[in-house]
Amino acid sequence: MDILQDHKRWQPLSGRKALDYSSHLILMLYILTMPFVSAFAFTGTISWPLIFAVFLFLIMVIKIIQTAALPPGFMGFDVVIIFLFLLTVVFSFLINGWGNSKSLNHTVAYLSSFLLFYVAIKFTLFNARDKNLVLKRTLQFITYTTIISAIFGNIEFISANVFHVNLNDYIPRPTEDEAWYDATVLGIFFRARGFAPESGHFAFMMELFSPLTVYYLYFSHHCKWRKFLKALIVVVIVFSFVFAVSTASFVILPLALLVASLIYSKSIFLYIKKKPAKFIISTAAVSAIVFLFNYFLSIYALIILSITNKMDSFSLYDRQERIDFFNDKFTHLPFINNLIGTGPAGYNILGFDESKAILSLYYSITFELGFFGLLLLLFFFLYIIFQTLRIRTSIGFFLLVSVFSGVMHYYFISNFWYPWFWFIAAFVVFYNVCKKQNFFS
Repeated sequence: MDILQDHKRWQPLSGRKALDYSSHLILMLYILTMPFVSAFAFTGTISWPLIFAVFLFLIMVIKIIQTAALPPGFMGFDVVIIFLFLLTVVFSFLINGWGNSKSLNHTVAYLSSFLLFYVAIKFTLFNARDKNLVLKRTLQFITYTTIISAIFGNIEFISANVFHVNLNDYIPRPTEDEAWYDATVLGIFFRARGFAPESGHFAFMMELFSPLTVYYLYFSHHCKWRKFLKALIVVVIVFSFVFAVSTASFVILPLALLVASLIYSKSIFLYIKKKPAKFIISTAAVSAIVFLFNYFLSIYALIILSITNKMDSFSLYDRQERIDFFNDKFTHLPFINNLIGTGPAGYNILGFDESKAILSLYYSITFELGFFGLLLLLFFFLYIIFQTLRIRTSIGFFLLVSVFSGVMHYYFISNFWYPWFWFIAAFVVFYNVCKKQNFFS
Protein backbone atom coordinates (compact mmCIF):
# COMPACT_ATOMS: atom_id res chain seq x y z
CA MET A 1 0.00 0.00 0.00
CA ASP A 2 2.84 2.36 0.77
CA ILE A 3 4.18 1.72 -2.68
CA LEU A 4 0.81 2.49 -4.20
CA GLN A 5 0.43 5.65 -2.15
CA ASP A 6 3.94 6.89 -2.96
CA HIS A 7 3.65 6.03 -6.60
CA LYS A 8 3.58 9.09 -8.81
CA ARG A 9 2.18 9.31 -12.27
CA TRP A 10 4.72 9.54 -15.08
CA GLN A 11 5.59 13.10 -15.81
CA PRO A 12 6.90 14.20 -19.19
CA LEU A 13 10.47 15.39 -19.38
CA SER A 14 11.08 19.10 -19.43
CA GLY A 15 11.99 20.65 -22.77
CA ARG A 16 15.72 20.76 -22.07
CA LYS A 17 15.87 17.21 -20.67
CA ALA A 18 13.82 15.90 -23.58
CA LEU A 19 16.23 17.59 -25.97
CA ASP A 20 19.21 15.99 -24.21
CA TYR A 21 17.57 12.56 -24.33
CA SER A 22 16.73 12.99 -28.01
CA SER A 23 20.29 14.07 -28.75
CA HIS A 24 21.69 10.98 -27.04
CA LEU A 25 19.26 8.65 -28.82
CA ILE A 26 19.90 10.18 -32.24
CA LEU A 27 23.67 9.97 -31.68
CA MET A 28 23.40 6.22 -31.06
CA LEU A 29 21.23 5.80 -34.17
CA TYR A 30 23.77 7.83 -36.11
CA ILE A 31 26.57 5.50 -35.01
CA LEU A 32 24.54 2.42 -35.95
CA THR A 33 23.77 3.76 -39.42
CA MET A 34 27.23 5.11 -40.27
CA PRO A 35 28.10 2.10 -42.50
CA PHE A 36 25.04 2.75 -44.71
CA VAL A 37 26.57 5.37 -46.99
CA SER A 38 25.38 3.41 -50.03
CA ALA A 39 23.11 0.52 -49.07
CA PHE A 40 19.53 1.64 -48.31
CA ALA A 41 20.44 5.26 -49.11
CA PHE A 42 17.64 7.40 -50.56
CA THR A 43 19.84 9.10 -53.17
CA GLY A 44 23.54 9.41 -53.91
CA THR A 45 23.57 12.31 -51.43
CA ILE A 46 20.89 11.53 -48.84
CA SER A 47 21.79 8.60 -46.62
CA TRP A 48 20.72 7.51 -43.13
CA PRO A 49 23.79 8.91 -41.33
CA LEU A 50 23.29 12.24 -43.10
CA ILE A 51 19.66 12.40 -41.93
CA PHE A 52 20.56 11.73 -38.28
CA ALA A 53 23.48 14.18 -38.49
CA VAL A 54 21.07 16.89 -39.70
CA PHE A 55 18.88 16.29 -36.63
CA LEU A 56 21.93 16.55 -34.36
CA PHE A 57 22.93 19.79 -36.09
CA LEU A 58 19.45 21.26 -35.56
CA ILE A 59 19.54 20.26 -31.90
CA MET A 60 22.95 21.93 -31.64
CA VAL A 61 21.54 25.17 -33.07
CA ILE A 62 18.57 25.05 -30.66
CA LYS A 63 20.85 24.43 -27.67
CA ILE A 64 23.13 27.32 -28.61
CA ILE A 65 20.14 29.65 -28.96
CA GLN A 66 18.70 28.45 -25.64
CA THR A 67 21.89 28.78 -23.60
CA ALA A 68 23.75 31.43 -25.62
CA ALA A 69 26.89 29.44 -24.83
CA LEU A 70 29.01 26.55 -26.00
CA PRO A 71 29.72 23.42 -23.91
CA PRO A 72 32.99 23.54 -21.92
CA GLY A 73 35.83 22.08 -23.95
CA PHE A 74 33.99 22.25 -27.28
CA MET A 75 35.76 25.27 -28.73
CA GLY A 76 39.28 24.45 -29.82
CA PHE A 77 41.92 24.93 -32.49
CA ASP A 78 40.21 22.26 -34.61
CA VAL A 79 36.99 24.28 -34.87
CA VAL A 80 38.99 27.37 -35.87
CA ILE A 81 40.77 25.37 -38.58
CA ILE A 82 37.47 24.04 -39.92
CA PHE A 83 36.00 27.55 -39.94
CA LEU A 84 38.98 28.82 -41.98
CA PHE A 85 38.82 25.79 -44.25
CA LEU A 86 35.13 26.31 -45.02
CA LEU A 87 35.77 30.02 -45.49
CA THR A 88 38.35 29.04 -48.11
CA VAL A 89 35.80 26.73 -49.75
CA VAL A 90 33.21 29.52 -50.02
CA PHE A 91 35.76 32.10 -51.19
CA SER A 92 37.15 29.76 -53.85
CA PHE A 93 33.62 29.02 -55.02
CA LEU A 94 32.75 32.72 -55.29
CA ILE A 95 35.95 33.46 -57.23
CA ASN A 96 36.00 30.39 -59.48
CA GLY A 97 32.72 28.53 -59.47
CA TRP A 98 29.95 31.12 -59.19
CA GLY A 99 27.14 30.14 -61.58
CA ASN A 100 28.38 26.57 -61.95
CA SER A 101 25.82 24.14 -60.51
CA LYS A 102 28.36 21.35 -60.07
CA SER A 103 30.64 23.66 -58.11
CA LEU A 104 27.70 24.72 -55.93
CA ASN A 105 26.92 21.06 -55.20
CA HIS A 106 30.54 20.39 -54.19
CA THR A 107 30.56 23.51 -52.01
CA VAL A 108 27.46 22.30 -50.19
CA ALA A 109 29.13 18.88 -49.81
CA TYR A 110 32.16 20.48 -48.12
CA LEU A 111 30.02 22.61 -45.82
CA SER A 112 27.63 19.82 -44.85
CA SER A 113 30.35 17.19 -44.33
CA PHE A 114 32.42 19.25 -41.91
CA LEU A 115 29.52 20.95 -40.12
CA LEU A 116 27.34 17.85 -39.79
CA PHE A 117 29.86 15.04 -39.44
CA TYR A 118 32.40 16.83 -37.26
CA VAL A 119 31.10 20.01 -35.63
CA ALA A 120 27.61 18.70 -34.79
CA ILE A 121 28.98 15.37 -33.54
CA LYS A 122 31.64 17.05 -31.42
CA PHE A 123 29.03 19.40 -29.94
CA THR A 124 26.73 16.47 -29.13
CA LEU A 125 29.53 14.62 -27.32
CA PHE A 126 30.64 17.64 -25.28
CA ASN A 127 27.07 18.74 -24.53
CA ALA A 128 26.20 15.42 -22.86
CA ARG A 129 25.59 15.74 -19.13
CA ASP A 130 26.75 12.23 -18.27
CA LYS A 131 29.98 11.94 -20.22
CA ASN A 132 30.80 8.57 -18.70
CA LEU A 133 27.58 7.16 -20.11
CA VAL A 134 28.18 8.73 -23.52
CA LEU A 135 31.71 7.28 -23.62
CA LYS A 136 30.46 3.81 -22.72
CA ARG A 137 27.53 3.92 -25.14
CA THR A 138 29.68 5.27 -27.97
CA LEU A 139 32.18 2.44 -27.62
CA GLN A 140 29.35 -0.04 -27.29
CA PHE A 141 27.53 1.11 -30.42
CA ILE A 142 30.74 1.40 -32.44
CA THR A 143 31.29 -2.25 -31.54
CA TYR A 144 27.75 -3.18 -32.66
CA THR A 145 28.28 -1.29 -35.91
CA THR A 146 31.61 -3.02 -36.59
CA ILE A 147 30.24 -6.48 -35.80
CA ILE A 148 27.19 -6.03 -38.04
CA SER A 149 29.35 -4.77 -40.90
CA ALA A 150 31.94 -7.54 -40.47
CA ILE A 151 29.33 -10.31 -40.31
CA PHE A 152 27.61 -9.01 -43.43
CA GLY A 153 30.97 -8.76 -45.22
CA ASN A 154 31.75 -12.39 -44.38
CA ILE A 155 28.31 -13.64 -45.40
CA GLU A 156 28.43 -11.57 -48.58
CA PHE A 157 31.80 -13.03 -49.62
CA ILE A 158 30.88 -16.65 -48.84
CA SER A 159 27.44 -16.33 -50.42
CA ALA A 160 28.83 -14.90 -53.67
CA ASN A 161 31.84 -17.18 -54.04
CA VAL A 162 30.60 -20.46 -52.57
CA PHE A 163 26.86 -20.43 -53.25
CA HIS A 164 26.96 -18.01 -56.23
CA VAL A 165 24.30 -15.78 -54.70
CA ASN A 166 25.19 -12.10 -54.75
CA LEU A 167 23.39 -10.47 -51.80
CA ASN A 168 23.90 -7.03 -53.33
CA ASP A 169 21.33 -7.92 -55.97
CA TYR A 170 18.74 -7.73 -53.18
CA ILE A 171 19.99 -4.56 -51.45
CA PRO A 172 18.76 -1.20 -52.79
CA ARG A 173 21.52 1.23 -53.79
CA PRO A 174 21.04 4.89 -54.74
CA THR A 175 22.61 4.73 -58.22
CA GLU A 176 22.88 2.15 -60.97
CA ASP A 177 26.68 2.34 -60.93
CA GLU A 178 26.75 1.38 -57.25
CA ALA A 179 24.11 -1.30 -57.72
CA TRP A 180 26.15 -2.98 -60.47
CA TYR A 181 29.62 -2.29 -59.07
CA ASP A 182 32.12 -4.90 -60.33
CA ALA A 183 33.68 -6.35 -57.17
CA THR A 184 35.60 -9.13 -58.88
CA VAL A 185 39.36 -9.71 -58.75
CA LEU A 186 40.86 -11.11 -61.98
CA GLY A 187 37.38 -12.41 -62.74
CA ILE A 188 37.99 -15.17 -60.17
CA PHE A 189 36.07 -14.17 -57.03
CA PHE A 190 33.82 -11.44 -55.67
CA ARG A 191 35.12 -9.08 -52.98
CA ALA A 192 33.04 -8.07 -50.00
CA ARG A 193 32.00 -4.42 -49.96
CA GLY A 194 29.61 -4.35 -47.02
CA PHE A 195 27.19 -1.45 -47.08
CA ALA A 196 29.65 0.91 -48.83
CA PRO A 197 29.83 1.67 -52.56
CA GLU A 198 33.15 -0.15 -53.04
CA SER A 199 35.25 -2.79 -51.31
CA GLY A 200 38.09 -0.37 -50.57
CA HIS A 201 35.69 2.04 -48.90
CA PHE A 202 34.27 -0.76 -46.75
CA ALA A 203 37.82 -1.67 -45.69
CA PHE A 204 38.49 2.02 -44.91
CA MET A 205 35.57 2.09 -42.49
CA MET A 206 36.70 -1.14 -40.85
CA GLU A 207 40.21 0.30 -40.39
CA LEU A 208 38.74 3.18 -38.42
CA PHE A 209 36.23 1.29 -36.26
CA SER A 210 37.90 -2.09 -35.66
CA PRO A 211 40.60 -0.81 -33.27
CA LEU A 212 37.97 0.75 -30.99
CA THR A 213 35.99 -2.48 -31.13
CA VAL A 214 39.01 -4.49 -29.96
CA TYR A 215 39.56 -1.94 -27.20
CA TYR A 216 35.94 -2.25 -26.05
CA LEU A 217 36.05 -6.04 -26.09
CA TYR A 218 39.32 -6.52 -24.17
CA PHE A 219 40.50 -3.33 -22.47
CA SER A 220 37.55 -1.09 -21.63
CA HIS A 221 36.30 -3.22 -18.69
CA HIS A 222 32.77 -2.54 -19.94
CA CYS A 223 32.31 -5.65 -22.05
CA LYS A 224 31.27 -8.73 -20.05
CA TRP A 225 30.86 -11.09 -23.00
CA ARG A 226 32.37 -14.57 -22.95
CA LYS A 227 35.96 -15.02 -24.11
CA PHE A 228 34.95 -17.36 -26.90
CA LEU A 229 32.48 -14.82 -28.29
CA LYS A 230 35.09 -12.05 -28.16
CA ALA A 231 37.63 -14.21 -29.99
CA LEU A 232 35.04 -15.17 -32.60
CA ILE A 233 34.21 -11.50 -33.20
CA VAL A 234 37.89 -10.66 -33.75
CA VAL A 235 38.21 -13.54 -36.23
CA VAL A 236 35.12 -12.30 -38.12
CA ILE A 237 36.58 -8.76 -38.24
CA VAL A 238 39.93 -10.03 -39.54
CA PHE A 239 38.19 -11.98 -42.28
CA SER A 240 36.14 -8.97 -43.27
CA PHE A 241 39.46 -7.31 -44.20
CA VAL A 242 40.63 -10.41 -46.03
CA PHE A 243 37.37 -10.76 -47.95
CA ALA A 244 37.32 -7.06 -48.90
CA VAL A 245 40.69 -7.67 -50.60
CA SER A 246 41.73 -4.03 -50.29
CA THR A 247 45.38 -3.63 -51.23
CA ALA A 248 45.50 -0.27 -49.47
CA SER A 249 44.27 -1.83 -46.21
CA PHE A 250 46.74 -4.71 -46.48
CA VAL A 251 49.52 -2.10 -46.46
CA ILE A 252 48.03 0.69 -44.32
CA LEU A 253 46.77 -1.29 -41.32
CA PRO A 254 50.08 -3.09 -40.61
CA LEU A 255 51.91 0.25 -40.97
CA ALA A 256 49.50 1.95 -38.56
CA LEU A 257 49.90 -0.91 -36.07
CA LEU A 258 53.69 -0.71 -36.39
CA VAL A 259 53.78 3.07 -35.83
CA ALA A 260 51.42 2.85 -32.84
CA SER A 261 53.41 -0.08 -31.41
CA LEU A 262 56.66 1.87 -31.64
CA ILE A 263 55.12 4.88 -29.94
CA TYR A 264 53.55 2.72 -27.22
CA SER A 265 56.43 0.22 -27.06
CA LYS A 266 57.11 0.90 -23.38
CA SER A 267 53.47 0.34 -22.40
CA ILE A 268 53.28 -2.79 -24.54
CA PHE A 269 56.47 -4.17 -22.98
CA LEU A 270 55.14 -3.54 -19.47
CA TYR A 271 51.84 -5.21 -20.36
CA ILE A 272 53.64 -8.30 -21.71
CA LYS A 273 55.90 -8.37 -18.66
CA LYS A 274 52.89 -8.14 -16.37
CA LYS A 275 50.84 -10.79 -18.17
CA PRO A 276 53.28 -13.04 -20.10
CA ALA A 277 51.07 -16.14 -20.01
CA LYS A 278 48.09 -14.28 -21.45
CA PHE A 279 50.27 -12.81 -24.20
CA ILE A 280 51.79 -16.19 -25.14
CA ILE A 281 48.43 -17.98 -25.17
CA SER A 282 46.77 -15.23 -27.20
CA THR A 283 49.62 -15.10 -29.72
CA ALA A 284 49.65 -18.89 -30.07
CA ALA A 285 45.87 -19.01 -30.51
CA VAL A 286 45.87 -16.28 -33.17
CA SER A 287 48.78 -17.94 -35.00
CA ALA A 288 46.99 -21.31 -34.95
CA ILE A 289 43.76 -19.82 -36.29
CA VAL A 290 45.59 -17.97 -39.07
CA PHE A 291 47.55 -21.13 -39.99
CA LEU A 292 44.42 -23.29 -40.14
CA PHE A 293 42.39 -20.84 -42.18
CA ASN A 294 45.33 -20.20 -44.49
CA TYR A 295 45.72 -23.96 -45.00
CA PHE A 296 42.12 -24.37 -46.15
CA LEU A 297 41.49 -20.99 -47.81
CA SER A 298 44.99 -19.92 -48.97
CA ILE A 299 44.62 -16.48 -47.41
CA TYR A 300 48.25 -15.52 -48.04
CA ALA A 301 47.82 -16.38 -51.71
CA LEU A 302 44.68 -14.23 -51.79
CA ILE A 303 46.51 -11.24 -50.30
CA ILE A 304 49.58 -11.61 -52.51
CA LEU A 305 47.38 -12.07 -55.57
CA SER A 306 45.49 -8.88 -54.71
CA ILE A 307 48.66 -6.84 -54.22
CA THR A 308 50.44 -8.09 -57.33
CA ASN A 309 47.28 -7.64 -59.36
CA LYS A 310 46.96 -4.05 -58.15
CA MET A 311 50.65 -3.31 -58.80
CA ASP A 312 50.36 -4.57 -62.36
CA SER A 313 46.94 -3.43 -63.37
CA PHE A 314 45.04 -0.69 -65.15
CA SER A 315 44.21 0.82 -61.76
CA LEU A 316 47.85 1.60 -60.99
CA TYR A 317 48.52 3.08 -64.42
CA ASP A 318 45.29 5.06 -64.23
CA ARG A 319 46.30 6.57 -60.90
CA GLN A 320 49.72 7.52 -62.24
CA GLU A 321 48.13 9.07 -65.32
CA ARG A 322 45.87 11.18 -63.11
CA ILE A 323 48.84 12.34 -61.01
CA ASP A 324 50.75 13.28 -64.19
CA PHE A 325 47.68 15.19 -65.36
CA PHE A 326 47.54 17.06 -62.03
CA ASN A 327 51.25 17.93 -62.14
CA ASP A 328 50.94 19.19 -65.69
CA LYS A 329 47.78 21.29 -65.27
CA PHE A 330 48.09 22.60 -61.71
CA THR A 331 51.64 23.90 -62.13
CA HIS A 332 50.55 26.00 -65.13
CA LEU A 333 47.66 27.66 -63.34
CA PRO A 334 47.86 31.35 -62.29
CA PHE A 335 49.39 32.07 -58.87
CA ILE A 336 46.00 32.91 -57.31
CA ASN A 337 44.72 29.45 -58.32
CA ASN A 338 47.80 27.83 -56.81
CA LEU A 339 46.88 29.56 -53.55
CA ILE A 340 43.10 29.06 -53.37
CA GLY A 341 42.58 26.43 -56.06
CA THR A 342 40.23 26.23 -59.01
CA GLY A 343 37.14 26.00 -56.84
CA PRO A 344 34.99 23.06 -55.74
CA ALA A 345 34.52 20.77 -58.76
CA GLY A 346 37.49 22.54 -60.32
CA TYR A 347 37.89 19.96 -63.10
CA ASN A 348 34.36 20.69 -64.25
CA ILE A 349 34.83 24.47 -63.99
CA LEU A 350 37.93 24.37 -66.22
CA GLY A 351 36.24 22.05 -68.70
CA PHE A 352 38.49 19.06 -68.06
CA ASP A 353 37.33 15.47 -68.25
CA GLU A 354 36.36 14.51 -64.69
CA SER A 355 37.80 11.04 -65.29
CA LYS A 356 41.18 12.75 -64.84
CA ALA A 357 40.32 13.79 -61.26
CA ILE A 358 42.78 12.24 -58.80
CA LEU A 359 41.44 9.64 -56.39
CA SER A 360 43.31 11.15 -53.45
CA LEU A 361 41.96 13.67 -50.97
CA TYR A 362 45.27 15.52 -50.78
CA TYR A 363 45.58 16.04 -54.54
CA SER A 364 41.86 16.78 -54.83
CA ILE A 365 41.95 19.44 -52.09
CA THR A 366 45.05 21.02 -53.62
CA PHE A 367 43.46 21.27 -57.07
CA GLU A 368 40.14 22.61 -55.77
CA LEU A 369 41.27 24.74 -52.78
CA GLY A 370 44.94 25.35 -53.49
CA PHE A 371 47.91 25.13 -51.20
CA PHE A 372 46.05 27.14 -48.57
CA GLY A 373 43.24 24.58 -48.42
CA LEU A 374 45.72 21.70 -48.30
CA LEU A 375 47.68 23.42 -45.52
CA LEU A 376 44.52 23.82 -43.41
CA LEU A 377 43.57 20.18 -43.95
CA LEU A 378 47.06 19.04 -42.91
CA PHE A 379 46.90 21.31 -39.84
CA PHE A 380 43.62 19.67 -38.89
CA PHE A 381 45.05 16.17 -39.30
CA LEU A 382 48.16 17.09 -37.31
CA TYR A 383 45.98 18.52 -34.56
CA ILE A 384 44.00 15.27 -34.33
CA ILE A 385 47.23 13.23 -34.27
CA PHE A 386 48.62 15.51 -31.56
CA GLN A 387 45.44 15.12 -29.50
CA THR A 388 45.66 11.34 -29.90
CA LEU A 389 49.31 11.26 -28.80
CA ARG A 390 48.36 13.13 -25.61
CA ILE A 391 46.03 10.34 -24.50
CA ARG A 392 47.91 8.34 -21.86
CA THR A 393 45.41 5.54 -21.29
CA SER A 394 45.25 2.27 -23.24
CA ILE A 395 42.59 3.58 -25.61
CA GLY A 396 45.23 5.94 -27.01
CA PHE A 397 46.98 3.07 -28.80
CA PHE A 398 43.81 1.98 -30.57
CA LEU A 399 42.78 5.52 -31.48
CA LEU A 400 46.25 6.11 -32.88
CA VAL A 401 45.86 3.08 -35.16
CA SER A 402 42.51 4.44 -36.37
CA VAL A 403 43.76 7.97 -36.93
CA PHE A 404 46.95 6.93 -38.74
CA SER A 405 44.96 4.52 -40.91
CA GLY A 406 42.52 7.26 -41.85
CA VAL A 407 45.19 9.85 -42.63
CA MET A 408 47.11 7.36 -44.80
CA HIS A 409 44.03 5.97 -46.53
CA TYR A 410 43.00 9.42 -47.70
CA TYR A 411 45.94 9.25 -50.08
CA PHE A 412 44.04 6.54 -51.95
CA ILE A 413 40.50 7.93 -51.79
CA SER A 414 39.01 11.41 -51.97
CA ASN A 415 35.59 10.69 -50.45
CA PHE A 416 35.59 13.32 -47.70
CA TRP A 417 31.78 13.08 -47.49
CA TYR A 418 31.90 9.78 -45.63
CA PRO A 419 31.27 10.34 -41.89
CA TRP A 420 33.71 7.75 -40.50
CA PHE A 421 37.01 9.59 -40.08
CA TRP A 422 35.37 12.80 -38.87
CA PHE A 423 33.58 10.84 -36.15
CA ILE A 424 36.85 9.28 -34.96
CA ALA A 425 38.48 12.72 -34.99
CA ALA A 426 35.67 14.27 -32.91
CA PHE A 427 35.79 11.34 -30.49
CA VAL A 428 39.58 11.73 -30.05
CA VAL A 429 39.24 15.38 -29.04
CA PHE A 430 36.25 14.62 -26.81
CA TYR A 431 38.07 11.83 -24.97
CA ASN A 432 41.33 13.72 -24.51
CA VAL A 433 39.72 16.93 -23.23
CA CYS A 434 37.27 15.15 -20.92
CA LYS A 435 39.99 12.88 -19.53
CA LYS A 436 42.18 15.86 -18.70
CA GLN A 437 39.26 17.65 -17.03
CA ASN A 438 38.44 14.50 -14.99
CA PHE A 439 34.99 14.07 -16.48
CA PHE A 440 35.58 10.31 -16.70
CA SER A 441 35.56 8.22 -13.55
